[in-house]
Amino acid sequence: MKFFIDRDILISSLYLVEKFVPSKSPLALLSGIRFFASGDSLSLSATDLDMGIEHKVFMKDVEEYSLKIIEEGSCVIPVKIFSEIIRKSPSGEVSFSVSDSHVEISAKNFKMNLPCYDAQDFPEITREELLPTMNFSQKLFKNMIKQTAYARADESTSRPQFTGILLERRRDALNMVALDGFRIAWRKENLDENPIEEGKDFSFIIPGKTLLEIFRIFGDTEERFDLYAGKNRVEFRSNNTVISSRLLDGSFIDYEQVTRVEAKTEVHIDAESIFSAIDRGLIMAREGSKNNLVKFKISSDVFEVSADTEMGSLVDRLPCKTKGDDLVIAFNARFVMDALRSVETPEVKLLFSGESGPCIIEPVGMDNQVNLVLPVRLRGEDY
Repeated sequence: MKFFIDRDILISSLYLVEKFVPSKSPLALLSGIRFFASGDSLSLSATDLDMGIEHKVFMKDVEEYSLKIIEEGSCVIPVKIFSEIIRKSPSGEVSFSVSDSHVEISAKNFKMNLPCYDAQDFPEITREELLPTMNFSQKLFKNMIKQTAYARADESTSRPQFTGILLERRRDALNMVALDGFRIAWRKENLDENPIEEGKDFSFIIPGKTLLEIFRIFGDTEERFDLYAGKNRVEFRSNNTVISSRLLDGSFIDYEQVTRVEAKTEVHIDAESIFSAIDRGLIMAREGSKNNLVKFKISSDVFEVSADTEMGSLVDRLPCKTKGDDLVIAFNARFVMDALRSVETPEVKLLFSGESGPCIIEPVGMDNQVNLVLPVRLRGEDY
């Protein structure tokens, strides 16, 4: 294998691919990136077996002489030293030449030799048996990830499906849902407004790690991608990149039913004001014995945020519009702030079903996002 490529194009390709190389693996082959030079393109692939990526640089997509394939072939180059040195190499053309289990890499007056592996046993990223499931906007999909991923459970949970994010097509809507047992983030898009190719309903639990990588890689333009799916694997395919991932086993609760509450107290309030007030309360709350606990006291057109600890106390009184019963209720400040941070409208609506019920947080003027946060039970002296 022998080829030449512009250093900046190589670095941008490495940026996409190298995060998929596992930091530790019993298989030495997986510690590197597979380079495959064909007649019209150079592809870079990496995988930890749970998820993988294949990114192609096509000659037709780059400036003339930015990519030249002299001899077709493939090899796997260990990424650790290679990636760091390439970023510090001279700008301009970088040449790769493979022979006798070594790759020679040179640019201007710089040259290095590294061992490489035969790519014959490197796992394939794409699977032929997967079927097309949907076509969707990259920009919109990124936004859905941003507004839900915060609520997924961490890896220590006893229910590993909650470390993932549910992607579900149901009743002409695409739903993305994350939860950890204390909160739910649900984002939906009506398919009438954002058409998806005709197909059957589906329900997948995709690892959160995979979707965070997709968020990093997908663009902010109206470019679209195709989702291919099988029994236990999915692939996200765009013009020059394929991201593959296993699916998680298990099931989610009925998020529609859980987030449908009979509101006894309703509040419309400025999103920035309530976020700032809770943020100030968190500073006090996290220093005291009642970790992250802030209290909401809701009365006629007044929303009061307070934190009372051994280190001191704090009260913020905010104007708002209220409907229904007065209420005193407490929450983990971080959970409420995460939900508010995901809302993109200037005003939010808070719905409460009582002192022991959840808080539903929704954007005012939009019906495509629901956040649920469970309260912290107050003791008698906290009222």
